[in-house]
Amino acid sequence: MNRKHIIITIIVLISYLLINYGLPPFIRSLTIEPFWFKKLLFYFLQLSVAAIGLFIIHQRVNKLLAAWGIQSGFLRGLYFAFLMTLPMLIGYAIASQFQMNLAFDRILYSVLIAPILEELLYRGFLFGQLYRYAGWGFIPAGLLNAVIFSAGHLYQANSFGSAIGVLAVTAMGGMWFAWLYIEWNNQLWISIFLHLFMNAWWTIFETSSNAAGDVYANIFRGLTIAASIIITVRMAKKRGGLRITRRQLWVNRATEVNY
Repeated sequence: MNRKHIIITIIVLISYLLINYGLPPFIRSLTIEPFWFKKLLFYFLQLSVAAIGLFIIHQRVNKLLAAWGIQSGFLRGLYFAFLMTLPMLIGYAIASQFQMNLAFDRILYSVLIAPILEELLYRGFLFGQLYRYAGWGFIPAGLLNAVIFSAGHLYQANSFGSAIGVLAVTAMGGMWFAWLYIEWNNQLWISIFLHLFMNAWWTIFETSSNAAGDVYANIFRGLTIAASIIITVRMAKKRGGLRITRRQLWVNRATEVNY
């Protein structure tokens, strides 16, 4: 790891500490009404800190979207993510006898805001900058992203056993989303839309009270994951092979240039 990699690492980690530990107490101290506005302000500030961190790293505004992974691939990500999540949509719809919960707040926060925010912050910023630009290998960058990502879902647990389940499922999900992000040519939209559609079918059909789910629910989630892996590997073979190989597992020596 050279000097530039160390500087990028420091910027990313300081930014993330501010996002996770600096902003929450600041937001709680504000007496702002209504509550939903206060919540949206918090999300906006989180993304703003990440954007500032990206600007400090790359120093060119017109390159920030590419560095974040959202410059291209919107429609492609939308199409393939919907295709991959069809097992969940069909399975959960049948299991619930097509009974749906379309409460506005559930759709807004669980289906729209949470997936987009989490992918931008955890995969695009935390994992993406460390792996793509700071020389971190896929395993250390992915594990850091996965641990922090899974810890943020512990509120869903109501016992030690369920906490372990939530941690395991969300940590593996974090690694999986990170892998997809890189394999789809550093296009974050595939992860964003997969996360969004999976949350949508899980939430709308009220599949479970937490991210771990039950056996029946996980069968269809497993089919979606399997479909995503098969499609991604087949796509990679057509272009000449996977982007993440054993050479990038612990140290990524082929880091991209930060403009």
